[in-house]
Amino acid sequence: MLNEPIYTVSEINRKAKDLLEQQLGGFWIEGEISNLKLAPSGHAYFTLKDEYAEISAVRFRPRTGGLSAMAAPADGDHVVAFGRLSIYEPRGRYQFIASMIQAAGQGLLQLAFERLKSKLESEGLFDAKHKQPLPPIPRRVAVITSSSGAAIRDIASVVERRFPLIELLLFPSSVQGESAAQELIEAIRRVTRYHAESEPFDALIIGRGGGSAEDLAVFNDEGLARALFACPIPVIAAVGHEVDFTITDFVADVRAPTPSAAAELIAPDGAEMLSRILHCSGRIGRATTSAFRSRQGDLTHAVRRSVLRLPGDRVRRLSQQLDLSIASLSYRVGGALSLRSRRLERVSEIIRFSDPWLPLLRGYSMTYAEGEATPLRDISGVSSGARLRTRLANGEILSIVEEVNKAVERKRRSGAEET
Repeated sequence: MLNEPIYTVSEINRKAKDLLEQQLGGFWIEGEISNLKLAPSGHAYFTLKDEYAEISAVRFRPRTGGLSAMAAPADGDHVVAFGRLSIYEPRGRYQFIASMIQAAGQGLLQLAFERLKSKLESEGLFDAKHKQPLPPIPRRVAVITSSSGAAIRDIASVVERRFPLIELLLFPSSVQGESAAQELIEAIRRVTRYHAESEPFDALIIGRGGGSAEDLAVFNDEGLARALFACPIPVIAAVGHEVDFTITDFVADVRAPTPSAAAELIAPDGAEMLSRILHCSGRIGRATTSAFRSRQGDLTHAVRRSVLRLPGDRVRRLSQQLDLSIASLSYRVGGALSLRSRRLERVSEIIRFSDPWLPLLRGYSMTYAEGEATPLRDISGVSSGARLRTRLANGEILSIVEEVNKAVERKRRSGAEET
């Protein structure tokens, strides 16, 4: 016994405290609050219990300034709390020191969302001064979403209807699951490289259709938020439905409630644009004609007044100058009207020829593989038994492929070899 160490009560309590704090660290605990007492110091002392056991707990005011998300907890509240185990050495009392208390019904996903949102907001990632405006008439738009989801089909359908001159490029990625966050980040990097090294993008749409909170949780990833913040392209976030909000929505330059709404934002209405162009062209023509007539009247009036008081030579000279001025003005006005007329004709032709129904009215057709939004351009992707949808000017034909014949292509090749 003399060779064995002898501890004081204080030493034992101190060792027990160190072991608890070092071995367990911080963790979440769930239970019901009872025996809640608020001390004059502002500390909150209470018991956390479940059906079989209870533990003493304390929430210190100086470290947090209150009870965090629960402003007024009460006995009987079911909560989840984050903190650590310790021992109050003077009395040897085992207790849980809570640093955060949250109503259990809000769930840990909501807790993580609020904490990350607060962190990124404090760093300025949501500030309006960082938001980039969307281009009025984009030419090329990148889309990051699942290649098999409804989001890409909805976006393509809306763009084709409103302004088919926009080129959409899909950068496919998973949109839920453990690896989805990293795949989305890699897709953003690929878009950025393509933007810098190949052809620039006017905007980027990232998102997916609706789902549960767990399905959309990938869009609350901190790494994804920082990748979007660093993206040099204006970003539209289109995640879930109108009631769903994610960290991605706050970081993006523009938030759209759905993928279809994102396409509506980025694609101008082609019919409305043509109407506005024609209206502006008419106003320019009327204003130019009015200005020309006004200047012509001023010159004529000035000449008539001069005839009454100037010698004949000066009258003839001014008359010649008037003729030259009128001729010059007519030439300039005519040239301006001709230039605007040609520009209007080019714009009208571009919009008219972009109408996807025009080739159909001339007897052409477009054939789609079942479930696809892009017309077939090559028979390599068609096999016997495939279901096809052929669009004509006045309807559609549904068919099943019986045979894929490449004889025409082989005949052309053989003819070329004989030549």
